Amino acid sequence: MKLVLAMMSFLIGMNAFAQTAATPAAASAPQETRMKRPVLIPKLNQLQLYPLAMDIRYEKDSADNYIEQKPQNLSFAYRTNAWSVLFEYSKFTEESGNPTLNIKRDHEEMLLWGRWHLWRLQKKSMRVSVYGGGSLGTYKEDVTTTLSGTSQKDSTGGKFLSGLAAGADISYDFTKYFGVIAAAEGRGLIGQELDPNPTFGGVIRTGIYYAW
Repeated sequence: MKLVLAMMSFLIGMNAFAQTAATPAAASAPQETRMKRPVLIPKLNQLQLYPLAMDIRYEKDSADNYIEQKPQNLSFAYRTNAWSVLFEYSKFTEESGNPTLNIKRDHEEMLLWGRWHLWRLQKKSMRVSVYGGGSLGTYKEDVTTTLSGTSQKDSTGGKFLSGLAAGADISYDFTKYFGVIAAAEGRGLIGQELDPNPTFGGVIRTGIYYAW
């Protein structure tokens, strides 16, 4: 009889100890759940238009001196949270010579950029991101030579063009659907007949966007 009572007392004591040990673990479970809760990033969809841009790049002339080119640049983009796709069109004209012999060079290019916004920050109506990207596209050049009033035009046809870039942008929401944006990036362009190859430069863009 004493043995039965001792066994019952032992089992009751073990049960009480197990319940006491389980209570702190259960209490800490909600805290661990709160700590592991994912941080939600606001959903982002934007159609961006950049009508104003300053594009600067450096080429070599016939004497191997670096000269500055400032193409006209127009681009538009579609942006999600971490990715954006940007289409860019740019062109410039260069003339040299004298009244007897004149050489006019027309350069035109189209590029499609894919960009990864690897660092993003949003505070109220302002949004900042740092991105890197790559592009594929084409370019062509028309060279018109005028000698004593007689002109001849030569064209390179379409040439392969690609590039790498890194930059940052900042945007501000005026309303839920509209805002302004500015971006600056440095980049290098690689082409079949560029000199130097790659050709380095930078772009500063300003524009507007529609969000939904």
